[in-house]
Amino acid sequence: MKLTANHIIIAVMAIVIAVLSWLLIYVSRDELQLHEEEYEEEIETESTATVEQGRAIVRVDAQSQAASGIRLQSLQSAQYETALRVYGSVVDIEPLLEMRGRYLAASAERRALDSALSAARADYRRAEVLYQDDRNISEQALRDAESRYRVAQARLDAAQSMQSALGDSLRTAWGPVVSEWATAAQPVPLGELRSRRSVLVQLVFPYDLPRSAARPQLLLAPVTARENAAEARFVSAAPRVSAALPGNTYFYLVRGADLRVGARVVARVATDSAMVDGVIVPNTAVVWHAGKSWVYRKRDAETFGRYEISTASELGDGWFQATAPETGSDEAALPQSASLVPGDEVVISGAQLLLSEELKYQIRNENED
Repeated sequence: MKLTANHIIIAVMAIVIAVLSWLLIYVSRDELQLHEEEYEEEIETESTATVEQGRAIVRVDAQSQAASGIRLQSLQSAQYETALRVYGSVVDIEPLLEMRGRYLAASAERRALDSALSAARADYRRAEVLYQDDRNISEQALRDAESRYRVAQARLDAAQSMQSALGDSLRTAWGPVVSEWATAAQPVPLGELRSRRSVLVQLVFPYDLPRSAARPQLLLAPVTARENAAEARFVSAAPRVSAALPGNTYFYLVRGADLRVGARVVARVATDSAMVDGVIVPNTAVVWHAGKSWVYRKRDAETFGRYEISTASELGDGWFQATAPETGSDEAALPQSASLVPGDEVVISGAQLLLSEELKYQIRNENED
């Protein structure tokens, strides 16, 4: 086959295209490698965070501490009375008001029947006198007067029994104090409950707690908003147990609290145990990470360690942290939690910045892996 001019042109074009494609791939690869090297050089910085003996450590020099606004506060010693948390709920008083209505209606009916009995008794005695006075009325009229008197007496007895039964039901369901509110003519506590100025709360105490644990006054708050604590005043033992929690039940009256019917509440009940020594960790020192609460404690002039604390016991404007007994090095035994003692300095401003530095260090380590 003879090569024509067209064949030659096509061959030359194919060679040119192949050369250009190779050059394009080579140049592009070189550029990508160059950018990768520049990126790696760009993110290489000296880390201020590390891990020592299982504890997160952040190093910040004095100049950077001043520039970042890092401030410290020494922990003060404190004593805390051991306490238990007891739970309960706001009581629906609608059944109480309904029973009070029935009781008041029975009381009104009894008073009306009492008046009717007095009138029937007077008529019967008058008829009896007239009959004995030379039979001034017939014997049938005397018997009719006596019958009306007996019927009025029976009706009054029935009304008194009904009122007494309703009073017993109130005491059985609500106890002596609350039932007395319901049966009084103008009970002040019940008026407050009806107007929502107060609420009635039933708390459940563990069976092993003595009756004295139900203190005359205590603080309780909604389970989901424990900062909204309100004072509760003891009312009486509650006759019925809770369907949700086992234990002895007690009524408390809470004034001025915005609590809805059925709301779950929690109260702190002090026990008779000895006082516990510890420190108060300020609220401003606490940072939250991974669902736990932490503080940064100063280890030396430029080093801060992250320590887990407990937020189970609130005291003033902070959290009580018990001082653990001396058992050797807590750093080795408890890598993330250790006893804080009076005089320890914790970060109260800038703790979140230290946590950010620590997290950036963790992210760099993960990328290198």
